Amino acid sequence: MQRFLKPLIALILGLLPFFLFIGSTSTVVVNGETVSDSRFNFGGIVLALIGIGLAVAVITEKGAGQMARKLLAALAVLVCVLQLASSADLLRIDPLDWVMPDRDLPPTEYNGLAEADRIYLVPETEANYRSTLAHRKAEIISSARLHNAYATKCHGGRSRVDLARAEAMPDVFDAELQSAIADGVARRSVGEPQDCSRRQSIGIMVALADETNRSMDMVDRLTEEFRSFVAKSPSP
Repeated sequence: MQRFLKPLIALILGLLPFFLFIGSTSTVVVNGETVSDSRFNFGGIVLALIGIGLAVAVITEKGAGQMARKLLAALAVLVCVLQLASSADLLRIDPLDWVMPDRDLPPTEYNGLAEADRIYLVPETEANYRSTLAHRKAEIISSARLHNAYATKCHGGRSRVDLARAEAMPDVFDAELQSAIADGVARRSVGEPQDCSRRQSIGIMVALADETNRSMDMVDRLTEEFRSFVAKSPSP
């Protein structure tokens, strides 16, 4: 184990600054919103450089039976290089995001429909079912795409809305209904998400996610009603 001590120390020196910050930070806030922030971890740069020196010394050593030791040293070099980039704020790496991926997101509130929650149609006709489903489904798809685009841009892809479910077309949706839904989505034409901000995250990652997930549950209930309505309708 003694022979692995130097590359292990190098690896630890590369990892430690992810959890130990010794440097400076700068934040610019406009109207209560953080528009930019920067950080420089001087301690991380020093430790990473020391780690690279130790690891390179191991890699350049001569002698037989060094393969495992040198592989560990090579891993340490990679980690230390990433640490240099992170400490200089050229790359944002936060291991806490891997352990608690939603720690920076406000919690959602929606947890399911009540028994009586449903979309009421008056009158219950096939035309009303079709127009309501087309309108609601187009809204859901557009909202889900916006949410997922923002989650990808600003929250590492940690979506709170199932896009595949939002875009799925039940078998009771014939070509005519699917075409109406596609037209509705096209009219909404979701563009690129706006810049990342705390306010945007609360609106898109919380409020919009809750609204979209609730709407999907409501449309699922209406779809089941439509399926039953079609089954009971007399054949032409």
